[in-house]
Amino acid sequence: MKRFLKFLLAIFVLGVAIEAVAYWRKPELFLEAEYFRLAWTAGVREHTLDAAGHRWHYYDGGDGPTVVLVHGFSGSKENWLALAAQLSERHRVVIPDLAGWGESQRRDGEDYTVVAQAERLGAFLDALSLSRVHLVGHSMGGHVAGLHAARHPERIESLSLVSTAGVRFEPNAFARRVLAGETPFNFGTRDEFDAFMRELFVEPPWLPSRLKDVLIARTRARHAFQADLLARMGRDDEAFRLEHELPAIAAPTLVVWCDGDRILDVSSVATIRARLPRAKDVVLAGCGHMPMMERPREMADAMRPHLAERKKGPE
Repeated sequence: MKRFLKFLLAIFVLGVAIEAVAYWRKPELFLEAEYFRLAWTAGVREHTLDAAGHRWHYYDGGDGPTVVLVHGFSGSKENWLALAAQLSERHRVVIPDLAGWGESQRRDGEDYTVVAQAERLGAFLDALSLSRVHLVGHSMGGHVAGLHAARHPERIESLSLVSTAGVRFEPNAFARRVLAGETPFNFGTRDEFDAFMRELFVEPPWLPSRLKDVLIARTRARHAFQADLLARMGRDDEAFRLEHELPAIAAPTLVVWCDGDRILDVSSVATIRARLPRAKDVVLAGCGHMPMMERPREMADAMRPHLAERKKGPE
């Protein structure tokens, strides 16, 4: 018996040692394992397809009316997994990495500004044979989703704009840095990563240091892309394009924000009210720019009545 217990102890110690080595040498495996766990909990699986000249990666799962979730600048489909877990029991949830972002293909010389992405989003929906959807966009993804809804009203059952870009707000420190030519998304050290997380979240999620290193390395690889794209989208004709097109949105619209958003100030809500008075809005307390990660349950509770609405019109 003692020999057997020693054997089990040896196996346990070996397993811990292997995990420790993997953590230091291949920390990306731990990050991917966590993404897999979150996707499994949400009831979605990863798929790929070709649309608009790009290879797209996306999550798809759940049953019911289709909800499409569109991530923001420097984001990815994984940003939505906590919210997807709240929605997938009653809805089919589709979550793409936009072309040029995450695991989806980026091609040299292509246009990845919001107008181009709004058209690509239509091609992605066509590739999935999705004629009518509940469309949800966050930050830059809200800008993309809003433009798509304004220009293609026939395919939008409802629209949710989450901490959306594309409208004017009271300037904050983050906006002033962008206007000065900085790219705050381009962190390159753990300290810079931590500082950026404090801007994104009121209560940043805890991450082991080696997983931070993986995210830092992935961000470094797109520093030039992000700096160039942010400069292009910061021009007045691009930065507030959604604000100009809000009156063309016909679908029921929900605006979701957090009162502690340090990236896009909550004063944006007043701008949207003025341009789209039919929209409903919900401001969540004690969270920052990522309500779907920081307050997924509260956000889902706010969205469910909205997702139950159906726009009148032919199927």
